Amino acid sequence: MAASAALSSEEFMITISWLWRVTKRIAFGVVVFLVIALVAGALYQIIATRLDEGKYPPPGQIVDVEGRGLHLYCTGDGTPTVILESGLDGGSLDWSLVQPEVAKFGRVCSYDRAGIAWSSSGGGHRNAGQITDELHKLLDTAHIAPPYVLVGHSIGGVYVQLFAARYPDEVAGVVLVDSSHQDQLTRIPGIPAFVPYLYKAAAPVGIARIVNELAAAPPNLTAETIAKRTSLYSHTHSVYANANEMAAIPDSMAELRDSPMQLGDKPLIVLSRGLNDGSSAETEAVWRDLQSDLAKRSSNGKLFIAHKSGHYIQFFEAELVVDAIRQVIRAVATNQ
Repeated sequence: MAASAALSSEEFMITISWLWRVTKRIAFGVVVFLVIALVAGALYQIIATRLDEGKYPPPGQIVDVEGRGLHLYCTGDGTPTVILESGLDGGSLDWSLVQPEVAKFGRVCSYDRAGIAWSSSGGGHRNAGQITDELHKLLDTAHIAPPYVLVGHSIGGVYVQLFAARYPDEVAGVVLVDSSHQDQLTRIPGIPAFVPYLYKAAAPVGIARIVNELAAAPPNLTAETIAKRTSLYSHTHSVYANANEMAAIPDSMAELRDSPMQLGDKPLIVLSRGLNDGSSAETEAVWRDLQSDLAKRSSNGKLFIAHKSGHYIQFFEAELVVDAIRQVIRAVATNQ
């Protein structure tokens, strides 16, 4: 019995040793696989970016603003000039359905914030104050004279509100497209602090590009525009810029609370989504309440619900955004 027990113990140790060797080999294989995958992803990202740069030239001009090239795309004629400000993870291409229609009755400009799409890197912290100042300098450098009708989507709504608060004499009217609100972080859970770091980790190795390619395409855009958005918004510098803006959202909200937009009797139209994008009923109710509050920033403010739209109203019902801009321009003309 003793010999049998000793033999069982020896077999046990042999088994443990074998399992350890197998585990080390598996771990080594996993590490090798991950290294190869990361290197392949990085090469994929570099090559795809180079191809994008040749395939998709900027439609507008690159304006030098204090050593940084910002992409500005203006079409149409008339005054006041309409300025389109995109939301997070977006740029000038987000207005592909809106800008051509607005250009039929007025002058309209979209642009890419620093680091996004065709604009050179912004670097560092990207809060609303910095972005607002850059937009003001961009318009001045490009000789786009005020007054402006500002149009802002999502976090872009915070940027245009702060612009209107800082430069009230240059703003003739505002359109907010499912805009963020300065107090929403106190009533709706915000983006977890670690998410911007995930963005930055995913970008250089092609993961962000793969995710964008697999994501559902925005409605009503042409195949060419979808391809451009997927490619240009996947560039490492674009993802980094969006991550920096995302990380700065609390600061941006605080800046707007310190300098809230008050338009007096200038025309203001607030468009709010009518479709639930996956939020809880409680969150949607809070969002609607915040949108209603935004409409009170002018004695000439109006709130409209885009019943067939999710958060990106400019994709779902672009005609509503176009009509809101038209209404504001007409109101400006009447007030003059």
